[in-house]
Amino acid sequence: MLIMKGLSCCLLLLSALPSAAAFVGSPRSTHDVRTAAAARAPPKSYPTVDITAAAAASKSTTAIYMSSTSSSIAVVAKSAVTAVFAQLRRHAKLLLVLLTASLLFAKRSNPQTLLWPGTQTDKDCDAPLPAGGYGCPFIGINLFDGNKDYGPFVTSWQLGQKYGKIFKAYFFGYPFVNVSGKDNIKALLKNEFKGEGRGIGTKLIGGEHNLGDLFGDKAVLYENDAGKHGRLRKLAGDAMTPVAIAEALPSFQDLANQQVDRVLKADTIQMEEVFNDFTLDVAWKQILGLDLNEEDIPEFRKMVQIWVKCIMDPILLVPFRIPGLMKWTKVGRARTYIVSKIEEKLDKLEIDGPDSSTLSKLYFATDDDGSKLTREEVIHNAMLLIFAGSETSSSTLTCASLLLGLHPNVWREIKAEQDELVAELGEDFTRETLDKSVYLDSVIKETLRIKPIEFGEMRLVENTMEVDGKQIPKNWMALFNVKQTHWNDPSTFKEDGSHMDVREGFQPERWLDEMTKPSEWMPFGEGGRRCIGERLGMAEMKVFLGMMARKLDRYDLVNVHGDDDIVWKPDTVMARPADGTEIRATAADTSHAVEYQI
Repeated sequence: MLIMKGLSCCLLLLSALPSAAAFVGSPRSTHDVRTAAAARAPPKSYPTVDITAAAAASKSTTAIYMSSTSSSIAVVAKSAVTAVFAQLRRHAKLLLVLLTASLLFAKRSNPQTLLWPGTQTDKDCDAPLPAGGYGCPFIGINLFDGNKDYGPFVTSWQLGQKYGKIFKAYFFGYPFVNVSGKDNIKALLKNEFKGEGRGIGTKLIGGEHNLGDLFGDKAVLYENDAGKHGRLRKLAGDAMTPVAIAEALPSFQDLANQQVDRVLKADTIQMEEVFNDFTLDVAWKQILGLDLNEEDIPEFRKMVQIWVKCIMDPILLVPFRIPGLMKWTKVGRARTYIVSKIEEKLDKLEIDGPDSSTLSKLYFATDDDGSKLTREEVIHNAMLLIFAGSETSSSTLTCASLLLGLHPNVWREIKAEQDELVAELGEDFTRETLDKSVYLDSVIKETLRIKPIEFGEMRLVENTMEVDGKQIPKNWMALFNVKQTHWNDPSTFKEDGSHMDVREGFQPERWLDEMTKPSEWMPFGEGGRRCIGERLGMAEMKVFLGMMARKLDRYDLVNVHGDDDIVWKPDTVMARPADGTEIRATAADTSHAVEYQI
């Protein structure tokens, strides 16, 4: 088993090499090679890896890699990679002999566990494993894979179409079971917080090595002790109450107004850039309460985007600590920058006392016994809110702007609703304004139904369990699939898939009638770990789209005409149109109320 784990690590290094250059600063994309198969094509088959050929090729690969930068720090990092591959070259024949011996031994044992370590089943459980496939030996199936027809994570969707609501797979050394369907997910999640060794718990893949430091393993999302999680959620939740969100609305409105004016000044503009800047400005101004100079704002935006993007980098999944992670890598330096800003703000709060920022509410929140979050817990939960409030909200708004461009009748409905609310309540966005923006709420929910985040967090199964008559063995991972759950919702499902199509499926009105309202909708997760920033995200999205509807008469999509196919980015956290939803906007006539013939 030790031999096979060693081989698995070697192959994982080989598979991660294409992303290493981008990770340490090269402009090369971390996801250059993407599947060319159509969205409905069956899952790709993966060839076995020739270790000798891979080791022989490493010399030229490393040479190219070494020439990509003249930075002395990067050279130190690259020298470590060079050393690894030098060892592989030196021992290539031995590795091949060991692999051959292992395969021969497989005739007398279970070959599956040799080629995909950790895939043992629980013989004491009568339930079978789900259907599925493991992909390439030792490495498995690339869940991050995407294409232009579907967007990111197309492989998972293809497997779901082939095997159904529950299927097994293998991902970078981790066997896992994909679970979808509201009842199945609830059956899975009811096993949370049962105590160590008896249920399931969230797990950052590679978290103990790399992702934990980069993302923050002290955030409420990754606490598995029931008592500690409850305390964290209560204290962090104090910053996310309806009253707290209402206090932030003037800040949201001011930032949205600035960005909408930017849209109106441009001939054409990519709304993705607008939404990125808006949500990142919400992050520094409202969530963190920073006082940034005009020249500092682009740097903050850049660092957060680097941090968010590199979380998707598969090189972070290597089963060992990356040397110099926080100092020598782009993502590490970006994370260090963000934390330094949070630290500076906390020092200021300590001296000046509370203010209206979300960070202040986190820092000064107290439990019934007077205890507070530790400084590290405050920082990690603030980082989680930055991620949730920027990446996911920006992606959803970008998709919403595409959908509204495709459906001008829906856009007119939003405008009519906002005109009525301005006449009744005035121009300020208040808690009452958002509560009465019922149609706008349905538009955002429908966007999140069709283009949600694909997965919830990975759960480590600590004790064998059964879901829908299928076994999920101890020490496997369980992953609940949001997109597949929405796809199979019996309230909306159509055999031809049109219910999830951006043209035919987008029907916000379905949310206004209990008879047509979706019954399986979970873009913010489910259970005790439901997204703590849900209210924050919904509020900032409502304010921006509401402001757009008030100040824009109409807009046209620049790159999508008629029945043109929509092209998607393949390597994002959530679905985003490849053109960033480029639009040409026309200002509204605000001198009088506009009547709409719908």
